[in-house]
Amino acid sequence: MRLIEATLTCLQERGYHGMSLSQILSRAGASRGAWRHHYNNKKELVVAAAEHFLKGPIAKACELATSFKNSNNPFAEGMDFIWENFYQGPYRDIWLEFNVACRTDEELRQRLKPVIKNFFDSLDNLWRENFVAVDDAPGTIENMINLSLYSMRGMAIQSLVLDEPEYYRKLRDQWIKILTPLIAVKKSPDSA
Repeated sequence: MRLIEATLTCLQERGYHGMSLSQILSRAGASRGAWRHHYNNKKELVVAAAEHFLKGPIAKACELATSFKNSNNPFAEGMDFIWENFYQGPYRDIWLEFNVACRTDEELRQRLKPVIKNFFDSLDNLWRENFVAVDDAPGTIENMINLSLYSMRGMAIQSLVLDEPEYYRKLRDQWIKILTPLIAVKKSPDSA
C-alpha cells in the first residue's frame, strides 16, 4: 500500500512524466527488490494506483446515494460534494495526470482504459440504482449525470489557471437549476 500511496503523491506533485521510480521508492521507503516483487515496471504501478484511487470515489458515491433518500435536493447536494471532494485539490490533480499521461503514452492508455471504463460503468450502475429521470426528461439518468460530471471536470481543469471559485459556483448553480426538475431519487419498492 505504501507504494500505491507514494505513486499517487508523486503523480500529484510531479505529474506522470515528471515522476521517477526512484522518487516513488524513496517516498514509500521501499527497495527496488521489494518493488520488483509486486510490479514489473512503472506503468504497472500506475495502473494499480489508478485502481486503488478510483475505489475511493465509488465507495463515497455509494455512501452518498443512500443518504440522498432523505434529502430535499439530492442532485444539488451531490454535485456540491463531488465538486469539493473530487474536482478540487489532490483528486482533481491525480485524475488529470492519468488522462494527460494517456495522451502521449499509448501503452499506458491501453492499460488504464479498462480501469477507467470499469469506474464509469460502476458510476452508471449507481446512478441507475438510485436516481431516475422524470417522464419528460430529454435523456437517461446516466447521461444527465455524466454530462454534469464532464461539465464540472472542464471547470476543474480551467480552475488550475483561472481560480475563480465564485464564477464556477454560479455556473454549477445554473446547471443544477436546469437539471433538478429532470432528476428524482428512485423510490425503493417497499416505499411505493
